[in-house]
Amino acid sequence: MPERAAWIAGNLIKPRRAAARRVAAMTALALAAAGCAPPATAARAAPPRAADGAGAGAGAASAAQRLREAESLAGHYRVIGVQLFVLDEASAADAQDERGAARRAALEAEAARVLERTVAAYTALVDAPALRRAEQRPRALLGLARALQDRGEARGAEARLRQLVEDHPDASEAPEAYLALANLAFAAGRLDAAARACDGALQRGAGAALRKRALYVKSWSLRGLGGRGATLSAMAALREIVQLGPAGEGSPEATIDAAAERELVELYAAHGDLDEAGAFFAGAGDHAGPRLLAEVRARAARQRRPPPLDRPML
Repeated sequence: MPERAAWIAGNLIKPRRAAARRVAAMTALALAAAGCAPPATAARAAPPRAADGAGAGAGAASAAQRLREAESLAGHYRVIGVQLFVLDEASAADAQDERGAARRAALEAEAARVLERTVAAYTALVDAPALRRAEQRPRALLGLARALQDRGEARGAEARLRQLVEDHPDASEAPEAYLALANLAFAAGRLDAAARACDGALQRGAGAALRKRALYVKSWSLRGLGGRGATLSAMAALREIVQLGPAGEGSPEATIDAAAERELVELYAAHGDLDEAGAFFAGAGDHAGPRLLAEVRARAARQRRPPPLDRPML
């Protein structure tokens, strides 16, 4: 999720605090609507757990119940994260008093306890021999990987993601798992592995939003590898992002759209063949292609201009 910016002090603090509290409330409501309410609420709403090993129907009911419990804990952990965000904002301009520090310590301790329970709940589902074929297992593996990342265990998260794509290659969660593997590899500087994992996501029917994220990580991985072939492939990845069309305003993918267009112009102006630019940008679509082609040609024309003469010293 998006990074924090520097906080604004003075008369802007109160309205920003109110906005952050509204965000916290809306997040909690959204999590509850999605079935990720804090454990106490989920426990009241959930049906009694079926006994394990009482047939295929009982196994499916057990897997569904375990997944609900794990996702409720994961939702509770995210709500605590929002509460910590609100507390950070409230203390950004004001000196944090003892009460605020105690509140932060209590929330951090609760977050650690909930995260441990979340990992344990997901693990109990995915490692249960009787539930290895449960339809909920891929979703639980993805949730477990995210929880392990939150706990700072990148290797453990990667192992669970690989388990997902190897055991359940056709699951709807597989593209997201491949993208998560790509992000982990990119963060570790394993750019070849990152590009391959992006291809894994792209080859499994990912939706437009996930495709854009995978293509963008792939473009940066290829640029990091260097060489003309990798650079040309990076440009092709950026062009495909543009070709997919604009995302909704304010979405993370809209930010990717803007960055992809800018970086594609910069890369092509620096490394592309201007004689083939028309054909290349035709692949970016009827709307964006001509505009980006014009930007590349304008940039090339500026670069060809002779530098201005030095002003004579008087």
